[in-house]
Amino acid sequence: LKKEYDVNVVQVAGKTPKSEEAIAALAEWEKLGRTTYTDPYDTPKADIVVDAIFGIGLERPLKDEFLDAAMWFNERRALHVSLDIPSGLNSETGTWVGDRAGCKADATISFLSGKVGLFTGLGPDACGRVKMENLGISIPLTKISLLDVKDFKHVCAPRLKNTSKADYGRLGVIGGGKGTVGAALIAARSGLYMGAGRVYVELLEDGMKLDPFCPELMFPGKINIDEMDAIVIGPGLGFTEQAKQRFIDCLKSKAALVIDGDALTMIAQDEEILSLVTHRFAHTVLTPHAAEAARILRLPVEEITKDRLSRALDLGILTGAVNVLKGAGTIVTQRSSVSWINPTGSPALATAGSGDALSGMIGAMFAQHFELMDCVLSAVYLHGAAVEGLNSSVLAGDIAPLASTRLEELRASYQRHFHPLKEEEKTIEWEDS
Repeated sequence: LKKEYDVNVVQVAGKTPKSEEAIAALAEWEKLGRTTYTDPYDTPKADIVVDAIFGIGLERPLKDEFLDAAMWFNERRALHVSLDIPSGLNSETGTWVGDRAGCKADATISFLSGKVGLFTGLGPDACGRVKMENLGISIPLTKISLLDVKDFKHVCAPRLKNTSKADYGRLGVIGGGKGTVGAALIAARSGLYMGAGRVYVELLEDGMKLDPFCPELMFPGKINIDEMDAIVIGPGLGFTEQAKQRFIDCLKSKAALVIDGDALTMIAQDEEILSLVTHRFAHTVLTPHAAEAARILRLPVEEITKDRLSRALDLGILTGAVNVLKGAGTIVTQRSSVSWINPTGSPALATAGSGDALSGMIGAMFAQHFELMDCVLSAVYLHGAAVEGLNSSVLAGDIAPLASTRLEELRASYQRHFHPLKEEEKTIEWEDS
């Protein structure tokens, strides 16, 4: 009202408020001579509609007048804004309470702290753009964080000038069974684009000696696993005895290991392989999508999508590895239950091979000897950032080049973001000696 907007309030179900704060707010509203409606369909046309029906504690699905109010909200030709969380959405899982859809916002203002449900599952489509508002209150840190550039700031530091390819490590990619060579090539090319010094490719059922579109890749036939700093295994791997043996060889190695694709299915099918994963001392990362996670946990896919965070944590407990549960709001978890939700990405990632690109990007970070979580978090974040703002599909092979550009931008602004100069340091005058 102070900004001279014409504001109308609907008190859904017309019930008298119970809390002292709500009673006082209603009294102040009526003191201003304003009308309180009980049916949203009786209100004048609006340019902005605000959903403040329910907050984060909703346990039952919307029904009766509350469901009608949500339908009215969704039907308006106006800017839709939800407060804290869209009414009807589970704030912890990003699913609709009782599988009954509620308010769908263009923008959501989340108070005090971010909620898991805003950023994963159905949440991103229900919430629209999310604005955080802490109301001036400092919130204690929890084990769940929204992934941010500051979480991998060491990756954002510019490279030293006096370096060579030997300083950026050796990445091996093992996969590419019959008819699936492309998966391994996408992972390998992505590793090069994200900075690995040298990338070696072992294709299990193809005699390829050169990638004409990326001649920088090397095809030694069989990779010497002991010479690799990091290995990606699984893209297009297949399920032959040779594939299984190569997976076991990798699990017994000391190299950082990124497990994707068919190798994830082997974990689900073979107790020996699962045991090798859980007893591994070297860095190990699993990158399943919902169906692969369901196989490993022996659950229906619906159980994964209903509570993605909990299932990602279950994967960590079962495997002892860092897990990257891919999807809208990719979730990264450690066995300690420390977790991150990635806010970057778009529907453009829903394309064949995008997961292979991510595994190659993570492997490249390991090859460059960054710390464990720096490797995983940076690759996940940049994988999504590569397609920010894009709503159509991109080729999986284009993801890593776009992500490399995003990383270059971060490195160019590293000083400003992470080590801002003091005012007096900005104007240094150099004198001749």
